[in-house]
Amino acid sequence: MPTALLEPAALAIAAASVRSADGTRIGFSRFGEGPAVVYVHGSVSTHTDWMPVAKLLSRRFSCFVIDRRGRGKSGLGNSPYSIDRECEDIAAVAAVAESSVALVGHSYGAICVLEAAMRIPVRRLAVYEPPLPVGGPIAGEYLEPYAQAIAANNLDLALEIGLKRFTRLSAPAIEKLRASRAWSRLRTLAPSWTRELEVMDSISPGVERYRAIACPILLLAGAESPEHPMKDATRALTETLPGIQTGILPGQGHMAMRTAPALLASLIGRFLSA
Repeated sequence: MPTALLEPAALAIAAASVRSADGTRIGFSRFGEGPAVVYVHGSVSTHTDWMPVAKLLSRRFSCFVIDRRGRGKSGLGNSPYSIDRECEDIAAVAAVAESSVALVGHSYGAICVLEAAMRIPVRRLAVYEPPLPVGGPIAGEYLEPYAQAIAANNLDLALEIGLKRFTRLSAPAIEKLRASRAWSRLRTLAPSWTRELEVMDSISPGVERYRAIACPILLLAGAESPEHPMKDATRALTETLPGIQTGILPGQGHMAMRTAPALLASLIGRFLSA
């Protein structure tokens, strides 16, 4: 592994928070030295998913790893949920850096940083498989049964529906996940997925609006990720945005932050340092 990616032996991680525009407290972890980078996680997730990558990059960058509203160290929200609130949350954390920031986002978090980059100054933008509905709805007809399972507090059923129908995991992969320690964490986070799925299905299927983003963009994708919604969204962005850079993760799917953090850190670090 390159020396630049070695994790510091004694990394000083500071837990912090900031008030967003509607007063919601947004928690984040701050560490490292160098240009500021804000990391934004996806659905049924917390800041912990980005920590392995951020730690590897902390020798070269000041890392701000967010808990999005509704989970972890952040509040549920003081106003009705929308993508606008997510952008305000990102802007509030970016303001703490007191300098031009780079944004890094995964999955639904990648949609959030794409939207945020059209509203606040951003130095560079790295997005990992934003599930945009260019090939059809993300949840579609399965949103109602998912929401019903959540309302009935049948979180296991909800996750089975979501992982099979929204992220397109295979049955063996779901069973493996269910047998792991991660399942209890996913159950806790499952209710927050409903409102995010509603937003994803409400997004226009075109990606032309992202032409308004002025900064360089790196689009990351797993070679083993499903066709929909990952690969079709990746193709649409690549074909539409002039000058976009792409990074394909060989042997990886949608969760390389956990399965191949050194690979992901290498690609992101090279892009952010250019």
